[in-house]
Amino acid sequence: MCSIFANRILTVLSDIEDLSIKTFFGGFSVNSKDTMFGWITQKDFYLRGHPDYRSFFIDLGMQPLSITMGMSTKLLDYYKVDEELFKAQEKLVTMVNMVITYTKKELHEKNEIKANRIKELPNMTLSLERLLCSVGIKDVETFQQVGYLSAYYKIKKKKEAISMNILFVLYSSLNRIHVATLSKETKKEIELEYQCFLERMNKDLHEE
Repeated sequence: MCSIFANRILTVLSDIEDLSIKTFFGGFSVNSKDTMFGWITQKDFYLRGHPDYRSFFIDLGMQPLSITMGMSTKLLDYYKVDEELFKAQEKLVTMVNMVITYTKKELHEKNEIKANRIKELPNMTLSLERLLCSVGIKDVETFQQVGYLSAYYKIKKKKEAISMNILFVLYSSLNRIHVATLSKETKKEIELEYQCFLERMNKDLHEE
């Protein structure tokens, strides 16, 4: 039954480019290339919601998808396409194209935010990310502007007990390499750079 219904969806939406379905939690995901925008259950088709048009779906009487999780029921941000919408094929295709556009935009924005999060860098831990955030280094762009020497200096002033290994981690993170690959010679060079950085900082403080 489920596969027959899925084929019906493909037929109805045949005018949409790069459309595909994949098995997904006992049903099928409906995708535009690699972007999932719909969900097919045993006998129903649901479209992904978005804050910009969710109220429009609700006004149309489209019911949210509910799944049972243990003893509770959870509503998902997917809304059921009823038989009336299936009959209005042109309207449905227009709605689907809108959903695809908004879904791709939303996922792109989320990926950009994720890519700029410090925690996504190699070697980085949540606790170190929070420590950097506490000294005003809240994203990768700021981290790159500040540099690993100044970043270490700032968090060292806040938390004096941190070890020199954190300096190596910061260096490796910015250079997108694993800290374990640093040679002894490279670590010595990093330590020397930090000592020179401290001397410049102290000189600037005295000149003030």
